Amino acid sequence: MLASRLMAGYSREFLSIEQALKQVVKDLKAEGVLKSTGKTESYFRKCSDENDTDRLIHHIDSVKLDIECMRRGLGHPLLTAHQIQIERAIDQNKDIDVTQSLLSTVTRIGRLTDVTKQAMDPNSPSGISFSKQEKDKIYKALKDVEEKLSLLKLSIK
Repeated sequence: MLASRLMAGYSREFLSIEQALKQVVKDLKAEGVLKSTGKTESYFRKCSDENDTDRLIHHIDSVKLDIECMRRGLGHPLLTAHQIQIERAIDQNKDIDVTQSLLSTVTRIGRLTDVTKQAMDPNSPSGISFSKQEKDKIYKALKDVEEKLSLLKLSIK
């Protein structure tokens, strides 16, 4: 998938978050940027400077800008730019072992099953209801499974 934007009859691939951010600022204009993030257009212009490594966009602002873009029918250029960077990194690392990735995924599913079973035990601290601590453990185990599944999907692509 390419982070591209139809412009004057041709598509342009965003090679960086900064390039995508420049286009978002241009499309949303000062009013849209301020409305969606509470920050000025000038602030995001500085964040889009690829040479300024001290001023980077905050993740939450990236999400807010993409949501505003989606409301306006402009897609989600920042998310897509992130996806491209991840896909390129995975493509450069062809050493991902599918068998090892699958075994690791199964191990993590087992951990998720154990944590969930313990939390559902009537003799657990909260009985059959989940305590906040149990929910946190289940969420972490689920997140671990999701991460491994994502890597597995990319390795068989």
